[in-house]
Amino acid sequence: MRDEPRPIFLPGGNQTLSTFGRKGRIETSGLQSQMASGAGQIQAGSQQPRLTASTVERGVSLLVIIAVGVAIAWGWIFRESLPFDPEHGLGYALGIIGGSMMIILLGYPLRKRARPATRAPGSVGFWFRFHMLLGLLGPLAILYHSRFSWGALNSAMALGAMIVVASSGLIGRFFYSRVHRGYSGRKLELRALKQDMDGLLAQLQMGGMPKQAVLAQIQPFEDRAVKAGGAFWSSAGAVVGLGIETRLAQRRLMAALSPEDDRTLVLRHLIDEYFEAVRRGAEFAFYDRLLRLWHLLHLPLFVLLVAAAVLHVVAVHMY
Repeated sequence: MRDEPRPIFLPGGNQTLSTFGRKGRIETSGLQSQMASGAGQIQAGSQQPRLTASTVERGVSLLVIIAVGVAIAWGWIFRESLPFDPEHGLGYALGIIGGSMMIILLGYPLRKRARPATRAPGSVGFWFRFHMLLGLLGPLAILYHSRFSWGALNSAMALGAMIVVASSGLIGRFFYSRVHRGYSGRKLELRALKQDMDGLLAQLQMGGMPKQAVLAQIQPFEDRAVKAGGAFWSSAGAVVGLGIETRLAQRRLMAALSPEDDRTLVLRHLIDEYFEAVRRGAEFAFYDRLLRLWHLLHLPLFVLLVAAAVLHVVAVHMY
């Protein structure tokens, strides 16, 4: 007996996705043969992961963060049995190395503000990545130098200032990751993803999937993201409100799509990227303002760290 089509209702709309068969498989046998090559190109471009420079950078950054986290955890657990003294040998050398790394951190802001004739070798991007690396390795060396203990008052002041500055740097890196592409870049990303989905849906429509029904579910979120991303307070509200709404809508829309069709899997990937771009666009103004405020605070904290470190070095060698 032939299976009858069963409709799946999309949330918030009157149109449906028609499914066939007991497993809810979208029927694609009606696709014309001339669409196959175009579909194959979309699948190849969307499904196969592309190894880009940003992907490699994110992977390396993640490995470094994990390694530093493991080193901190190990040092804390075995802090009582660390085989060196802060005032002699390796322990003393770690203090010098860590302090030197923290001083070199100034290279990045100086490189950004230097005139062309006096600029140090390397791009601003290189110095930024170097700044982030030393911002992790320097505090790690200091922690091992101190044997994960506060020590005397001058040591505690220097260690506390370093922890505050390092934590501030991690917070600033998070803010930067949310705004570095710029507001216009976020809007262009939304449009590009929308175009990719539009082309794929045009092909899937021949197999029974209503293109406009899917697009109608996502367009309101794009409009709200563009509007919210231009102002601080609307963007602040969108961080929570729009974030929850997009995830709920994304889940409902995904549930209405067949998991067994290759092109539908490509569509799922595009929808994931699209809703993520919506959230990033909506929250832009909020994190951009926080990043500006963070810049006003981070440098004074670093100056305080340098003063505490100098006091610590003087106290150690004089007394």
